[in-house]
Amino acid sequence: MKFLHTADLHIGKRVRGFSLIDEQRHALSQIVRIAAREKVSAVLVAGDVFDKPVPPVEALDLLESFLADLSETGVLCILIAGNHDSADRLAFGARFMDRSRVHIARPFSSEPQFVDLTSENERARIHLLPFVRPLHVKLAYPDEAESIATYTDALRVAARHQPLALDAANILVAHQFVVDGAEGPETCDSETVSVGGLDSVEASAFDAFDYVALGHIHGAQRVRRDAVRYSGSLYPYSFSEAGRKKSCGIVDIDGGPAAPEGGRFRSYTPVELDEERSLREVKCSFEELQAAATNDPHVDDYLHVTLTDPALMNAMERVRALYPHVMQLDFDTRAQKADAPAKRRERLAALDPVDLLEDFWRAQTGDDLSSAMRAVAASLFQAEEDKDSAAARGAASHEEVGA
Repeated sequence: MKFLHTADLHIGKRVRGFSLIDEQRHALSQIVRIAAREKVSAVLVAGDVFDKPVPPVEALDLLESFLADLSETGVLCILIAGNHDSADRLAFGARFMDRSRVHIARPFSSEPQFVDLTSENERARIHLLPFVRPLHVKLAYPDEAESIATYTDALRVAARHQPLALDAANILVAHQFVVDGAEGPETCDSETVSVGGLDSVEASAFDAFDYVALGHIHGAQRVRRDAVRYSGSLYPYSFSEAGRKKSCGIVDIDGGPAAPEGGRFRSYTPVELDEERSLREVKCSFEELQAAATNDPHVDDYLHVTLTDPALMNAMERVRALYPHVMQLDFDTRAQKADAPAKRRERLAALDPVDLLEDFWRAQTGDDLSSAMRAVAASLFQAEEDKDSAAARGAASHEEVGA
């Protein structure tokens, strides 16, 4: 049996004021096509379906379109809530959606949640474990509350109460920060992870399952064993992820009546998701940025630009005239100073005030001072020089009188 594993859709997310709804729509349309092409038994969405507990209307519309398109292919979609979701709101209408091959997990409770699937002579039980905190598990199982002190304790109890199928593959869909001892997963700036790893869960808590489809960490990776995996987020949601290709995973499981000697997990195959507009980081001078923009086929990408110029008048306006989707603009003046040639510093030191002003003006605007502007600047500098000379003569006269 094959399944498509994805997570951390964060539908409705905005980064530095820019809506990513179009990028999410493009990625989700690919998920539908991949699921149909690979003939998977189900698409597993491991939490953080939305970016906020109360998502905007455009996010609701996009999820509805995604589920409708997937339903038309005949592929079942199974979703759980992540820490960014409201489990109650996400599960609204779940009983009706079951008829359209959409199964949404209800909020965590003492009643285990699972979906049994059959494909020819193979079976799989999909266990659903929405994002939980230790308090949720203590309330669900009060008789075991005293044994729950950490997230690992809580998830061990929750996992132990999932009824395993003896003659089928057991797949767990969960949304937690899963670690292997001192070795934690590689994280990104766009994730919400507790300081000090207080919310970490030992991967061994899920050893009873043939495959664990995880959400919460935005980079695709394995934890402890090949059958415990994060699929990664749908799209790069921070510049710490810039340049990393996002993907979903095709999971191949043996669902036969008898488990083979090597285990039921066969393989995990990542399938890259194409991006029409990516996140990029660029570091250069404004002049170099202008030259690059002329022939850049990706001027619509989301950019973090770091300019090595000492300063630039109306910087964001001028940079966005070249790249309209610049999300962040910084200046690296330290690098500029370190790289400034000694000859340039000597030349600037030798300039008279008007020429020095023109050099600065040219760096900011790209234009020379007009003759009228030079004349005004010369008169102002001369007035200041005369004032300084007069003050110096007055001070000298005062010293002579005092003597």
